[in-house]
Amino acid sequence: MKNRRIKNLSMSALTILVSSFIGFAQAAEIIVDSSILDQAMDVIADKYSDSAVAQSEITRLQNDTSSVFEAFKRENDNLESLLVVNAGFRKQISNQEQQIITLDESIASVAEVTREIPMLMEKMLASVEQFVALDYPFHIDQRQARVQFARDAIDNPDVSIAEKFRQVLVMYQTETSYGRTFETYPDTITINGAERDVTLARYGRVALMYQTTDRQVTGAWDNVARQWVELPAGDYRSAIQKAIRIAQNLDAPDIINLPVIAPEAAR
Repeated sequence: MKNRRIKNLSMSALTILVSSFIGFAQAAEIIVDSSILDQAMDVIADKYSDSAVAQSEITRLQNDTSSVFEAFKRENDNLESLLVVNAGFRKQISNQEQQIITLDESIASVAEVTREIPMLMEKMLASVEQFVALDYPFHIDQRQARVQFARDAIDNPDVSIAEKFRQVLVMYQTETSYGRTFETYPDTITINGAERDVTLARYGRVALMYQTTDRQVTGAWDNVARQWVELPAGDYRSAIQKAIRIAQNLDAPDIINLPVIAPEAAR
Protein backbone atom coordinates (compact mmCIF):
# COMPACT_ATOMS: atom_id res chain seq x y z
CA MET A 1 0.00 0.00 0.00
CA LYS A 2 2.82 2.35 1.05
CA ASN A 3 4.75 1.52 -2.04
CA ARG A 4 1.73 2.24 -4.15
CA ARG A 5 1.42 5.79 -2.68
CA ILE A 6 5.09 6.44 -3.25
CA LYS A 7 4.79 5.27 -6.73
CA ASN A 8 1.74 7.43 -7.23
CA LEU A 9 3.57 10.41 -5.70
CA SER A 10 6.54 9.89 -7.91
CA MET A 11 4.29 9.83 -10.91
CA SER A 12 2.69 13.12 -9.82
CA ALA A 13 6.04 14.76 -9.22
CA LEU A 14 7.19 13.53 -12.53
CA THR A 15 4.10 14.97 -14.07
CA ILE A 16 4.64 18.34 -12.36
CA LEU A 17 8.29 18.29 -13.37
CA VAL A 18 7.40 17.52 -16.94
CA SER A 19 4.75 20.23 -16.90
CA SER A 20 7.21 22.72 -15.50
CA PHE A 21 9.69 21.82 -18.14
CA ILE A 22 7.10 22.19 -20.82
CA GLY A 23 6.07 25.62 -19.36
CA PHE A 24 9.63 26.82 -19.36
CA ALA A 25 10.09 25.69 -22.93
CA GLN A 26 6.92 27.53 -23.99
CA ALA A 27 8.03 30.63 -22.09
CA ALA A 28 11.38 30.46 -23.82
CA GLU A 29 9.57 30.15 -27.11
CA ILE A 30 7.39 33.14 -26.19
CA ILE A 31 10.49 35.13 -25.25
CA VAL A 32 12.08 34.17 -28.53
CA ASP A 33 8.92 35.12 -30.41
CA SER A 34 8.79 38.53 -28.64
CA SER A 35 12.34 39.33 -29.78
CA ILE A 36 11.41 38.50 -33.33
CA LEU A 37 8.34 40.71 -33.03
CA ASP A 38 10.49 43.59 -31.79
CA GLN A 39 12.77 43.19 -34.76
CA ALA A 40 9.78 43.18 -37.06
CA MET A 41 8.42 46.31 -35.39
CA ASP A 42 11.80 47.98 -35.80
CA VAL A 43 11.78 47.07 -39.47
CA ILE A 44 8.23 48.39 -39.84
CA ALA A 45 9.21 51.60 -38.00
CA ASP A 46 12.16 52.02 -40.35
CA LYS A 47 9.83 51.47 -43.28
CA TYR A 48 7.41 54.10 -41.96
CA SER A 49 10.30 56.49 -41.41
CA ASP A 50 11.55 55.91 -44.93
CA SER A 51 8.00 56.36 -46.23
CA ALA A 52 7.66 59.66 -44.36
CA VAL A 53 10.96 60.86 -45.79
CA ALA A 54 9.87 59.74 -49.26
CA GLN A 55 6.48 61.45 -48.86
CA SER A 56 8.22 64.63 -47.70
CA GLU A 57 10.49 64.48 -50.75
CA ILE A 58 7.48 63.85 -53.01
CA THR A 59 5.68 66.85 -51.50
CA ARG A 60 8.78 68.99 -51.96
CA LEU A 61 9.11 67.85 -55.58
CA GLN A 62 5.41 68.60 -56.18
CA ASN A 63 5.86 72.10 -54.78
CA ASP A 64 8.97 72.60 -56.86
CA THR A 65 7.10 71.32 -59.92
CA SER A 66 4.23 73.72 -59.28
CA SER A 67 6.65 76.63 -58.87
CA VAL A 68 8.48 75.66 -62.04
CA PHE A 69 5.18 75.37 -63.93
CA GLU A 70 4.00 78.78 -62.73
CA ALA A 71 7.36 80.26 -63.71
CA PHE A 72 7.04 78.57 -67.10
CA LYS A 73 3.55 80.07 -67.59
CA ARG A 74 4.84 83.54 -66.72
CA GLU A 75 7.79 83.19 -69.05
CA ASN A 76 5.51 81.86 -71.80
CA ASP A 77 3.19 84.87 -71.38
CA ASN A 78 6.20 87.16 -71.50
CA LEU A 79 7.39 85.38 -74.65
CA GLU A 80 4.01 85.91 -76.34
CA SER A 81 4.09 89.59 -75.40
CA LEU A 82 7.62 89.92 -76.76
CA LEU A 83 6.56 88.22 -80.00
CA VAL A 84 3.77 90.77 -80.45
CA VAL A 85 6.13 93.66 -79.68
CA ASN A 86 8.77 92.27 -82.02
CA ALA A 87 6.19 91.96 -84.80
CA GLY A 88 5.34 95.64 -84.35
CA PHE A 89 9.03 96.55 -84.36
CA ARG A 90 9.60 94.55 -87.53
CA LYS A 91 6.79 96.43 -89.23
CA GLN A 92 8.22 99.76 -88.08
CA ILE A 93 11.67 98.75 -89.26
CA SER A 94 10.24 97.76 -92.64
CA ASN A 95 8.54 101.15 -92.98
CA GLN A 96 11.71 102.96 -91.90
CA GLU A 97 13.76 101.00 -94.42
CA GLN A 98 11.32 102.06 -97.13
CA GLN A 99 11.61 105.67 -95.96
CA ILE A 100 15.39 105.37 -96.05
CA ILE A 101 15.19 104.17 -99.65
CA THR A 102 12.95 107.11 -100.53
CA LEU A 103 15.27 109.56 -98.76
CA ASP A 104 18.28 108.09 -100.53
CA GLU A 105 16.56 108.62 -103.85
CA SER A 106 15.70 112.20 -102.87
CA ILE A 107 19.25 112.89 -101.73
CA ALA A 108 20.58 111.47 -104.97
CA SER A 109 18.48 113.98 -106.91
CA VAL A 110 19.43 116.97 -104.73
CA ALA A 111 22.46 117.81 -106.83
CA GLU A 112 20.40 117.85 -109.99
CA VAL A 113 17.64 119.91 -108.39
CA THR A 114 20.21 122.32 -106.98
CA ARG A 115 21.54 122.93 -110.46
CA GLU A 116 18.08 123.44 -111.94
CA ILE A 117 16.59 125.75 -109.27
CA PRO A 118 18.70 128.85 -110.12
CA MET A 119 17.70 128.56 -113.79
CA LEU A 120 14.06 128.12 -112.78
CA MET A 121 14.19 131.19 -110.53
CA GLU A 122 15.70 133.28 -113.31
CA LYS A 123 12.88 132.25 -115.65
CA MET A 124 10.27 132.98 -113.01
CA LEU A 125 11.76 136.37 -112.24
CA ALA A 126 11.97 137.32 -115.90
CA SER A 127 8.33 136.29 -116.35
CA VAL A 128 7.20 138.44 -113.43
CA GLU A 129 9.17 141.43 -114.68
CA GLN A 130 7.54 141.11 -118.08
CA PHE A 131 4.13 140.61 -116.53
CA VAL A 132 4.41 143.73 -114.36
CA ALA A 133 5.54 145.75 -117.36
CA LEU A 134 2.49 144.62 -119.39
CA ASP A 135 -0.04 144.68 -116.55
CA TYR A 136 -2.25 147.51 -115.32
CA PRO A 137 -0.05 150.23 -113.81
CA PHE A 138 -1.20 150.05 -110.18
CA HIS A 139 1.34 150.24 -107.35
CA ILE A 140 3.94 150.07 -110.07
CA ASP A 141 6.80 151.35 -107.90
CA GLN A 142 6.08 148.83 -105.12
CA ARG A 143 5.81 145.93 -107.53
CA GLN A 144 9.01 146.81 -109.35
CA ALA A 145 10.79 147.21 -105.99
CA ARG A 146 9.55 143.75 -104.98
CA VAL A 147 10.93 142.27 -108.18
CA GLN A 148 14.26 144.00 -107.61
CA PHE A 149 14.40 142.74 -104.02
CA ALA A 150 13.93 139.16 -105.25
CA ARG A 151 16.62 139.65 -107.89
CA ASP A 152 19.07 141.02 -105.30
CA ALA A 153 18.40 137.95 -103.15
CA ILE A 154 19.08 135.65 -106.10
CA ASP A 155 22.34 137.44 -106.90
CA ASN A 156 23.48 137.42 -103.25
CA PRO A 157 25.82 134.43 -102.61
CA ASP A 158 25.21 134.66 -98.85
CA VAL A 159 21.51 133.87 -99.26
CA SER A 160 20.59 130.19 -99.31
CA ILE A 161 18.84 128.67 -102.29
CA ALA A 162 15.78 127.99 -100.13
CA GLU A 163 15.50 131.66 -99.15
CA LYS A 164 16.00 132.79 -102.73
CA PHE A 165 13.22 130.51 -103.91
CA ARG A 166 10.99 131.68 -101.05
CA GLN A 167 11.40 135.30 -102.13
CA VAL A 168 10.39 134.44 -105.68
CA LEU A 169 7.34 132.51 -104.45
CA VAL A 170 6.27 135.38 -102.18
CA MET A 171 6.46 137.71 -105.15
CA TYR A 172 4.33 135.33 -107.23
CA GLN A 173 1.76 134.98 -104.41
CA THR A 174 1.49 138.75 -104.04
CA GLU A 175 0.98 139.27 -107.77
CA THR A 176 -1.63 136.51 -107.82
CA SER A 177 -3.57 138.08 -104.94
CA TYR A 178 -4.11 141.28 -106.94
CA GLY A 179 -6.44 139.41 -109.27
CA ARG A 180 -8.80 138.52 -106.38
CA THR A 181 -9.01 141.88 -104.58
CA PHE A 182 -10.25 145.40 -105.15
CA GLU A 183 -9.08 148.69 -103.66
CA THR A 184 -8.98 152.44 -104.04
CA TYR A 185 -6.15 154.84 -103.26
CA PRO A 186 -4.95 158.36 -104.24
CA ASP A 187 -2.28 158.75 -106.90
CA THR A 188 -0.85 161.19 -109.44
CA ILE A 189 -1.11 160.26 -113.10
CA THR A 190 -0.45 161.93 -116.43
CA ILE A 191 -3.56 162.85 -118.38
CA ASN A 192 -3.13 164.46 -121.78
CA GLY A 193 0.42 165.43 -120.93
CA ALA A 194 -0.47 166.96 -117.57
CA GLU A 195 -0.14 165.44 -114.10
CA ARG A 196 -3.39 165.20 -112.16
CA ASP A 197 -4.21 164.15 -108.63
CA VAL A 198 -6.79 161.41 -108.86
CA THR A 199 -8.45 158.62 -106.92
CA LEU A 200 -7.78 155.24 -108.46
CA ALA A 201 -10.13 152.28 -108.15
CA ARG A 202 -8.84 148.80 -109.02
CA TYR A 203 -11.14 145.81 -109.38
CA GLY A 204 -8.90 142.79 -109.68
CA ARG A 205 -7.29 142.89 -113.09
CA VAL A 206 -10.60 143.63 -114.78
CA ALA A 207 -10.63 147.42 -114.58
CA LEU A 208 -8.42 150.25 -113.35
CA MET A 209 -10.32 153.56 -113.21
CA TYR A 210 -9.66 157.09 -112.04
CA GLN A 211 -11.57 160.18 -111.08
CA THR A 212 -10.05 163.56 -110.38
CA THR A 213 -10.39 164.99 -106.94
CA ASP A 214 -12.93 167.54 -108.21
CA ARG A 215 -14.87 164.68 -109.86
CA GLN A 216 -14.93 166.54 -113.14
CA VAL A 217 -12.80 164.10 -115.12
CA THR A 218 -13.40 160.36 -115.16
CA GLY A 219 -11.41 157.78 -117.05
CA ALA A 220 -9.82 154.33 -117.13
CA TRP A 221 -6.64 152.61 -118.20
CA ASP A 222 -6.63 151.19 -121.72
CA ASN A 223 -4.22 148.28 -121.50
CA VAL A 224 -4.20 147.79 -125.26
CA ALA A 225 -3.25 151.40 -126.01
CA ARG A 226 -1.15 151.51 -122.80
CA GLN A 227 -2.54 154.89 -121.78
CA TRP A 228 -5.19 156.59 -119.65
CA VAL A 229 -8.41 157.27 -121.53
CA GLU A 230 -11.01 159.84 -120.53
CA LEU A 231 -14.57 158.48 -120.40
CA PRO A 232 -17.85 160.26 -121.06
CA ALA A 233 -18.87 161.89 -117.80
CA GLY A 234 -22.54 161.23 -118.37
CA ASP A 235 -22.00 157.48 -118.81
CA TYR A 236 -19.38 156.65 -116.17
CA ARG A 237 -19.02 159.49 -113.65
CA SER A 238 -21.67 158.16 -111.24
CA ALA A 239 -20.73 154.53 -111.85
CA ILE A 240 -17.05 155.03 -111.12
CA GLN A 241 -17.85 157.25 -108.13
CA LYS A 242 -20.02 154.42 -106.80
CA ALA A 243 -17.24 151.91 -107.51
CA ILE A 244 -14.85 154.07 -105.48
CA ARG A 245 -17.29 154.23 -102.56
CA ILE A 246 -17.78 150.45 -102.64
CA ALA A 247 -14.01 149.91 -102.63
CA GLN A 248 -13.82 152.28 -99.64
CA ASN A 249 -16.55 150.23 -97.89
CA LEU A 250 -18.79 153.29 -97.83
CA ASP A 251 -21.49 151.61 -99.92
CA ALA A 252 -22.72 148.03 -100.02
CA PRO A 253 -21.58 145.85 -102.94
CA ASP A 254 -23.79 146.31 -105.97
CA ILE A 255 -23.87 145.80 -109.73
CA ILE A 256 -22.13 148.70 -111.44
CA ASN A 257 -21.39 149.61 -115.04
CA LEU A 258 -17.61 149.64 -115.55
CA PRO A 259 -15.40 150.14 -118.60
CA VAL A 260 -14.12 146.59 -119.12
CA ILE A 261 -11.98 145.67 -122.11
CA ALA A 262 -13.34 142.72 -124.04
CA PRO A 263 -11.23 139.57 -123.63
CA GLU A 264 -8.96 138.54 -126.47
CA ALA A 265 -9.01 135.15 -128.08
CA ALA A 266 -6.46 132.76 -126.67
CA ARG A 267 -3.45 132.04 -128.83
